[in-house]
Amino acid sequence: MSKKAKKCVALLLAVFMLVALLAGCAKSPAATGGKDQVVKLKHWVWLDDPKDPTFLEMVKEFNATHPNIQVEVEVIPWGDFRTRLLTSVAGGGAPDTACFKLTWVPEFTGNKALQPLDSYLNSWNGKADVQDNLWDVFRVTDDKQMYVMPWIVQALYMYYRPSLFKEAGVEIPQTWDEFLTAAQKLTVDKDKDGKIDQYGFSMRGARYGHEPWGSFVFASVEGNKIMDNGKVVFNTPEAKKANQMFIDLYRKYKVVPPTAPADGFSEVVNNFKSGKTAMLVHHIRSSLDMEKQFGADVSAFPVPAGPKGRWTSLGDTENVIFSSSKNKEAAFVFLSWLSEKNQIDKWCKASGNVPVLKSVQKMDYYQNNRFMKASFDSLPFAHVYPVTTGMGEWIESVWPAMVQQALEGKISADEMMDKLAEEMNKK
Repeated sequence: MSKKAKKCVALLLAVFMLVALLAGCAKSPAATGGKDQVVKLKHWVWLDDPKDPTFLEMVKEFNATHPNIQVEVEVIPWGDFRTRLLTSVAGGGAPDTACFKLTWVPEFTGNKALQPLDSYLNSWNGKADVQDNLWDVFRVTDDKQMYVMPWIVQALYMYYRPSLFKEAGVEIPQTWDEFLTAAQKLTVDKDKDGKIDQYGFSMRGARYGHEPWGSFVFASVEGNKIMDNGKVVFNTPEAKKANQMFIDLYRKYKVVPPTAPADGFSEVVNNFKSGKTAMLVHHIRSSLDMEKQFGADVSAFPVPAGPKGRWTSLGDTENVIFSSSKNKEAAFVFLSWLSEKNQIDKWCKASGNVPVLKSVQKMDYYQNNRFMKASFDSLPFAHVYPVTTGMGEWIESVWPAMVQQALEGKISADEMMDKLAEEMNKK
């Protein structure tokens, strides 16, 4: 072979190797759900009602309409879910996608286990349909990246009995001052035996009572903020005044049951359902039981406003992609499908949760549901507590201990606020 021919062969071989190398660097069909290969995804979910087939039927629909992306679902009990996820991440066996809670984000982003979603969301057609303020609410990390895909929420509002309001001559309160007046009128000795039979409000002094408490206090803070730049900002004179009113509902005005310091969820709900109390703060997941109990004689309204606006607590369930997934593009296709209009509508009807999409909220089914309507009215001022690694202890231990001591007169309402601020600043 001549030297010229050898050079031509060598050049052709070099070109062939370069083409092969470039082809190897390109995304494979399997990574994107290509025509000839099937991407397999693992998704973990908890179900409030494990017997409800709706979610699994939805996944079957996805698999049928996306033949190149097949999702395998594992249903894990709620009580074990977070621990299972942490263990799977540590052991290298995390799923591709999973249901998630905002409060879990810091510990999972701390070890870079979650995939940031901004680059995917920027090109997602459904982005503008999501309730506007939720995008800010869901950015809970210092890097301000979005790690969760919006799915379903609940906003706390006030349940009330229209017949009791009419009997007492009470209108729906728009401010906390009006709420106090209403609670006083609704606290009555109905059988005239010298003892109070009905109290105005079902106060939750035990664990997780921080959520309805926050509606009193943070509505008195500029911007309705709890922390700013990592420091507590709720410990202001106006917020302390609001907290004093909260404590005085029990100590001074006596418009809540005497058991309030120890009352948890079951107690405050039972007090309302038995007619012992006339108002209760909770979310839409209690509405079915309320309707079974009272029929049309139960309704809801947004929590009243303080001097700086309104604040209510947001319950959340989102979906995430784990950074260890080898098929992130396909994973986002699945999660974005779950957050599309038809799927959000189907899942919210089945689960009783509140849709995050404005287009779904406008549907007659939701607009004609008074509890959904109260939820929608509350979403614009719904927030979550700061998502920090120490917030769990503050919620579980610090807040219940401080509020119970204040209700029992062992510390003042101002001392309670100072201690809550001090402990939150430590986190």
